[in-house]
Amino acid sequence: MNQKDTTRDPPTIYHRDGAVSSIRLNRPDSLNAVTPALYEGVREGLDRAASEDARVVVLEGEGRAFCAGADMQQHDETRRTPKERRDYVWAAQNTCRAVQTHPQPVVAKVDGYAIGAGAELALSADFVLAADDAEFRFPEVGVGTYVGGGVSYTLSQRVGAARAKELILSAATLTGDEAAEEGVATSAHPASELEGAVRELTETLVQHAPIPMEFAKKQFGRVGTATRDDMLTAEAEALLACMATDDWQEGVDAFAEGRDPSFEGE
Repeated sequence: MNQKDTTRDPPTIYHRDGAVSSIRLNRPDSLNAVTPALYEGVREGLDRAASEDARVVVLEGEGRAFCAGADMQQHDETRRTPKERRDYVWAAQNTCRAVQTHPQPVVAKVDGYAIGAGAELALSADFVLAADDAEFRFPEVGVGTYVGGGVSYTLSQRVGAARAKELILSAATLTGDEAAEEGVATSAHPASELEGAVRELTETLVQHAPIPMEFAKKQFGRVGTATRDDMLTAEAEALLACMATDDWQEGVDAFAEGRDPSFEGE
């Protein structure tokens, strides 16, 4: 039997199931190594999820890896011009920024490798659910390159600046269990239970009001840069904006009536 020709397969696959959108990295033969086209597919998927008012986005990988980082074979075969190098670097930065600033929660489902650019993409998500035997690593300094995707920010947020520096400078490997223990990942699960854990989380998130969740994402993104007074003001403005929505009234009514609220994002 001839093997399936995957050269023409799209680098990402978008799927919508109710209020949950998923973006699947689809280069399994290269362990979903990143390319400009893959980054573009992720950004297009995020834009589509936002336009369709998805409540949650799941970012996952096809095959035995979430994402093994840069496609080193492509680097070896391709001599990029300075402009092409800049475009490649900013494709990564802009994609991770798009994940970090997406209006609704993004869940990274990490099974297998999340290395280099793959770990940076995963840590851009709001929640990182990992298989207990997954592998997280930032190998960049050991191969003469540098981290990206805002990981010096996202990793420091999760584990503190000192531990983030240690993980990046030592290129240490963390299993999914270890990543969860340190806060790099949100939680770790046996590989056979990972899908169920992601589903349970997304089912919880889609029940919540999307407008306040969007405010929360924006404001947590300012932690460390905004002052206390800035955050107090931003919270008050967000609360007042929420109180003017139909969802706020629905929450009040549902509480008074002893039922679960049904939020429409309006």
